[in-house]
Amino acid sequence: MGWFAVWWIESFCVIGSPPVETEPMVFTPEYAEFLVNCYALDRHGRRLFDRVFLSRPKGSNKSGLAGLIALFESLAPCRFDHWAEAGESYMFLGRTYRYQAGEPVGRLIQGSRVALAANSEDQTGNVYDVIYVNCTDGPLAQLRGVGMDVGQTRIILPEECGGGEIRPATSGAASRDGGLQTWIELDESHLFQGRAKGMARTLIRNGSKRKRDAEPWVLETTTMYQPGLNSLAEDTYRTAWSIAEGKTKHDQRTLFDHRYAVLSVDDIADEKKLTHALMESHGSVALSKDGKDHLILPDGRITTVVPGTGRDEYGNSLATPGVEPGPSKYGWVDLDGPKNLILNAGTDPAEAIRYYLNSLTSAADAWVPESDIQTHLFGRELYDQAADARAVMDVWKQVIKPDEEITLGFDGSVSDDSTALVGCRVRDGLLFLVKLLAKPDGAENAHWTVDRDAFDGAVRYMMEHYNVVGMFADTAFWEPYIAAWEQDYEGQLRVSPRGNRGKIRFPMNGFQRDVYDTLVTMETNFKYEWKPVARHAEPIRQQIALLADPRLVDHFRNARRREKRFGYLVFKETPNSPNKIDAMMAGLLAYAARNKYLADGEEEEVLYRPIRVYG
Repeated sequence: MGWFAVWWIESFCVIGSPPVETEPMVFTPEYAEFLVNCYALDRHGRRLFDRVFLSRPKGSNKSGLAGLIALFESLAPCRFDHWAEAGESYMFLGRTYRYQAGEPVGRLIQGSRVALAANSEDQTGNVYDVIYVNCTDGPLAQLRGVGMDVGQTRIILPEECGGGEIRPATSGAASRDGGLQTWIELDESHLFQGRAKGMARTLIRNGSKRKRDAEPWVLETTTMYQPGLNSLAEDTYRTAWSIAEGKTKHDQRTLFDHRYAVLSVDDIADEKKLTHALMESHGSVALSKDGKDHLILPDGRITTVVPGTGRDEYGNSLATPGVEPGPSKYGWVDLDGPKNLILNAGTDPAEAIRYYLNSLTSAADAWVPESDIQTHLFGRELYDQAADARAVMDVWKQVIKPDEEITLGFDGSVSDDSTALVGCRVRDGLLFLVKLLAKPDGAENAHWTVDRDAFDGAVRYMMEHYNVVGMFADTAFWEPYIAAWEQDYEGQLRVSPRGNRGKIRFPMNGFQRDVYDTLVTMETNFKYEWKPVARHAEPIRQQIALLADPRLVDHFRNARRREKRFGYLVFKETPNSPNKIDAMMAGLLAYAARNKYLADGEEEEVLYRPIRVYG
């Protein structure tokens, strides 16, 4: 039904935002694709998505797009009725849409209740003003002659379009109206905190009470959130990561559409790199300088679409895997504007990255900055192509070969924290997640405990099928298993944490200086550019990277630095935080084993400095 939505909006809607309020709306390729995805149906004609999340840089007209979708939801046949037969058509305000056989035909919602929610009245106005202009100065203004009542604070819809209303939402109304919303817009959800966030939650709950014939859904639009403010947008991102990690098992019926670019703070002053990053983050909302449409290829090249073909000279199109939309003749953002703002001496680089590259910045106490994490990810495309959560778990097997030297790190729990087994490729420091079990969200977590036998099997599988030269494991809760692993695989392992204390045992609470030394080494190596090392080349010690498993990345992202007398250690943001770091800690142990091995496996003498202890 999405292509019908594109036609309807382009036929009857104007842009509605200054300085081109009354110009007809024409979709960029990217926003047309987004709208098609919003209205995806299953084979029975039911909507696939109840929650749609759109994250784009500042200036991408997210609010304007939301206003146009609100009009389609209010005045058009936007819910499935039947599959078209040859010759069927739809007529409205003098225009005709002719259906293809088998195309979905829509029906009007009876009594539409469209709610527009934002953090403030001014923010709500960004969406409502677009709707208001369309209903007073665009083609849809004709409906005022058949009962549409357009006011400054609400619009009453004509009965011939199903009736109902469009109204900005307030916290009081959200709690009183009993749940009649058919469509809800949450605009700039990175600003939804406290009371505004509570209002949004109420609206979402109320929407679920509406009769299913309306198939209510929620559109959440935002720019990247600021970490640590506990905004609605941050919650939505966390849910998406939980799904990717496998913690959330049930179908969320969520379309998550986030466009961003990666650029380190160190590179932000490089005008060429910055321009390319802005093209990546803005896509086809960026106005092309040559009046043509462009594509961004997986290798970063930007090519020109041959007019009338949808393809570049190499045959690539938006249907080609990994190809993204680039600057467009229909775009409106002149990238020189944000580029000059970013390069202004008074601009905070972290804010620039968040607002204009739509990329996550780090919390003030983050161990490794987000920009360093993003520039040290390998294999993104493999995870993008993974069909489901189980396929994500096995991607590392496409990268790590059985004969390659690797080390392992293990961090275990019983019932609360996650348990993780992480590997590290010796030659280039590539960390990869072998197995992670996390306490599930929701009711499933009440009596959950980690499957110890599954991890015992995973460790033994790695020892027997891969070239494991070292393994360090935190001893908490898992001593009997670690003792058995040491007994069975001692002859295979080439290094140990300290002297003759065992090949695997690494009690992190007791070895805090060793942990600190490894943290410093890893943090430093995240500053170096990472490049894959050829299989039979000499290892490069100052290398570190993460295989781009979203579960592993999230655990590194969650690590928070806490100062200690001897240096620092890393922890979760709070002791009870659901944002775990166990895979990061397992990665640290694997990396420590790699460091030991690259020091030729020689057992270093442990030196102790005498101190006086006062009782």
